[in-house]
Amino acid sequence: MKLVKLSVLAAFLVQAYPTFANDDGLYEDVFDPNSSFVRILAPGQSFASVNGKTVRDIEDGVSDYVNVMPGEIDITLSSTSVSMEVAPSSHYTVVLLEGQEPEILTDNITLDPAKSDVTVYNLSGTDDVELFVPAADQSAISDIDAMTGSSVALRAPLTLDFQMRANGETLASVEQVALERRAGVSIILTEVGGTYAATAMSNVYLK
Repeated sequence: MKLVKLSVLAAFLVQAYPTFANDDGLYEDVFDPNSSFVRILAPGQSFASVNGKTVRDIEDGVSDYVNVMPGEIDITLSSTSVSMEVAPSSHYTVVLLEGQEPEILTDNITLDPAKSDVTVYNLSGTDDVELFVPAADQSAISDIDAMTGSSVALRAPLTLDFQMRANGETLASVEQVALERRAGVSIILTEVGGTYAATAMSNVYLK
């Protein structure tokens, strides 16, 4: 039975990447191939500015990806601002939590025509979180420390449930997450007063 479960995960899992500190949901081939994409992860905020472009409708604290050219850009919210250096052909998520220093995470987004990118952000205080796939009875991503993220490319289309686990315990879960080809989904784990919650949303690119 274990061999069967491992083969199920292999059918889902293509490759996993860490997200380093440092569509619509579908991707549109209308951007300069040398350009990059930056978004904000700031729970509790309603709008922000990325390189002078205002982003609103921040769903569960996550903005759309904004297309920018390589070089230094400014990120501005009502309470803070941060400058960052953007490399060519990259994706970034800037995590801005009240009372904490900004974290600039590089998202390893593949936008493969046969796969879907699943990115997990661990905004809790718990280290070594894993993204668990009950259908395969296996982890898709492991060792996600607090205030970091990690990505995995899964075959699509699929609809899956995911659990966020640590030390064998399920902290939170998301159900019926639709994975679409050449698109992505972000899962955010949060913790307030020892209570964990997870939300999942499609990656969106600002037109």
